[in-house]
Amino acid sequence: MIDLISLALATALLQPQDSVATVRGRVVDAASGTPVVGVAVRRRDARQGAITDTAGAFEIRDLPFGSVTLVASRIGYTSTERTLQLPRDAATPLLLRLTASTTELRAVRVEAQATERAQFLGNAPPGVVSVTGQVVRQLPVIGEPDVLRVVQLLPGVVATNDFTAGYNVRGGESDQNLVLLDGFPLYNPFHLGGLFGTFIDETVASFELMPGVFPARHGGRLSSVLTVQPKAEERSGVHGKASVSLLASTLALGGTVRGKTSWNVAARRTYADKFLALFSDRQLPYWFTDLQAHVRHALPGGGALSLTGYWGSDVLDASLATFGDSPQAGGGRLQFDWGNRLVGLAWEQPLARALGGDSARFMQRLSYTGFGTTLDLGSGSLTFRNRLGETRAWGELTRHAGAGATQVGYEWSSYRLTYDVDARAAGTPNLLATRDGPSAAAFYIDRSQRMGAVLARVGLRGETVTGAGWSALSPRASLKWFAGRDLAVTASAGRTTQWTPSLRNEQAPVRVFDFWLIANGTTPVANAWQGGLGVERWFGGARFVRAEAWVKDYDRLPSSNLFNDPDVLGDEFIVTTGRSYGVDVLLRQLEREKLSGWVAYSFQRSWRDAPEGRFAPVQDRRHNLNVVSSWRPGGKWSYGARLGVGTGTPFTDIEGQLVRRRFDPVTNSYVTDNLPVQREPIGGTRNGARFPLVQRLDLSATYVKAGARQVTPYLSLINAYNARNVFTYVFDYTDNPPTRSAFSQFPFLPTVGVSFAW
Repeated sequence: MIDLISLALATALLQPQDSVATVRGRVVDAASGTPVVGVAVRRRDARQGAITDTAGAFEIRDLPFGSVTLVASRIGYTSTERTLQLPRDAATPLLLRLTASTTELRAVRVEAQATERAQFLGNAPPGVVSVTGQVVRQLPVIGEPDVLRVVQLLPGVVATNDFTAGYNVRGGESDQNLVLLDGFPLYNPFHLGGLFGTFIDETVASFELMPGVFPARHGGRLSSVLTVQPKAEERSGVHGKASVSLLASTLALGGTVRGKTSWNVAARRTYADKFLALFSDRQLPYWFTDLQAHVRHALPGGGALSLTGYWGSDVLDASLATFGDSPQAGGGRLQFDWGNRLVGLAWEQPLARALGGDSARFMQRLSYTGFGTTLDLGSGSLTFRNRLGETRAWGELTRHAGAGATQVGYEWSSYRLTYDVDARAAGTPNLLATRDGPSAAAFYIDRSQRMGAVLARVGLRGETVTGAGWSALSPRASLKWFAGRDLAVTASAGRTTQWTPSLRNEQAPVRVFDFWLIANGTTPVANAWQGGLGVERWFGGARFVRAEAWVKDYDRLPSSNLFNDPDVLGDEFIVTTGRSYGVDVLLRQLEREKLSGWVAYSFQRSWRDAPEGRFAPVQDRRHNLNVVSSWRPGGKWSYGARLGVGTGTPFTDIEGQLVRRRFDPVTNSYVTDNLPVQREPIGGTRNGARFPLVQRLDLSATYVKAGARQVTPYLSLINAYNARNVFTYVFDYTDNPPTRSAFSQFPFLPTVGVSFAW
């Protein structure tokens, strides 16, 4: 017996130290096939182990060869064991499947890994920011919670004034942002000339903004990708929430059927005509309506089939005689309507160990989205119509193998664009009629790989647009080096393209009539090269600071032609080039403490080079600071605050005025034919002047009465100390000397509302 023990000890001592094994693998959900983050995989009866990352991957080194038992465990899942026979000097691949379970704990606080922390550890695009619907509802609101208003408070994002929910990202134009609802595009997600966003608060689970070099799976826009995820009701039966604010009334219902099918529907109707009466003694007959629905059905094998729908409409129907501004005898009606339509079907299915990898996942989406607007300037005296519809198919296959993942996908879109101008009341029904129906196709491949402390992502997107004679390859790449457990340095570069620009008069301070185009023989495909270099440092699991310097070069960028001839098709824009560069800084405390929020600072500079010279776009705000906080001291009250400070944006100054007159040879004088004198402004250098600094403090308080029926009233104070921020100037050169009057942005504006949930 002693001889056998001695022989075993001698064999162990004589074993080479490098004769050890390595296990690399992934942990996925047994039902859905999706990666499971934060799983502890360890050797039984030993301290050797690892934690899975955002891809569900792990690696355990220096294991002894021979028989080894591994245990995988995570709260919310049933633990599993796997016994392996490990060969010498080899890396053994392993796929573990965990089954979800319900664990009842007493007096234990469980905190899942924050989405932001998982993004930091994984291959998320540089600069990405995620915000939950709960955070949106905790901040001060204008009328009611608004996703797009919260997006304006993030680093790299500029809002040109208080009256717009539109946003500009890293020097780009507002139409250069791809907006996705559950993966389906929306073209013009605004109400009331851009004052409010179209997303119904009760339907939003979270949103994610990618402001830099986004992955190759996204295309068709130059500046950013905003993805809004709809809320999924997990409770059985029917549950709902009704909200009433100064702006609108909303009703949302949802539930789950037999544990497999979840559904949500929501509707909103405004009474903005009463809201605007606070600022004017004239009534404005305007309203908007939103309808949104989302249904998701679980399929066998962890797949899911979902349907998303949205319908929104804005209507302005006014009597011009009421305003004393009718173009025809007896009055006339001004009619202005616009809105979005969306219906999308998605199928996602895990494929287990398909294609030789650890797991794979297939996605296919089909959708139709459209935007339309009609502007009738007085009972048919002059009518503008613009329609853009897109039918899209998007498919993607993702394969995970070890510490890497590969995505291969395609996109195909068919467009229908119309733009009509007529004057039926004057007997000229077809002043201008434009029809265009091109299609666009794209194929992309995206590969991410972890190599020790380095995480690399490389993608290539090939695109073509019929009718424009255009095809191009757009490479994308990012690199993340983990200098420590909580410190990472990132670098990124890539090319983006856009063939559906929206043109409007950039001198107008609000969005009035958006004119959508599509690339063809006269409208170019715009492109931009951009790059960034950043660093991110975490302090624990709920606080981090991030800084990123970036630069973006534009080519063939359409810009509104301020001197276009309405009778000439094709001169609505000028083609420009340009550059934007800057630095974004984000300091964030996640929603795990009583006090949470973020500090976002951006410095940027932008210019465009046009045939008439260089000018700054209206979004060129050099310094922009937003301090956002939410305080939950405990109990039923919670409080929110936002302080915004920014330098002035550029505008075209008025240097003089003239009156158009006709020479009368009878009287040997210039006359105006007894018409009201209309003074024509003479502008100076395009965007050569700047508005003064702007600042605003918003405060809010929310009371939550918990129970089977939850009542939540809230109060917001917008511009709490009534700062007089300049909105626009009005000039009068009939005075001597000429005078300039300033119109302010939002005054002190209280907002109240209440919601009932059951």
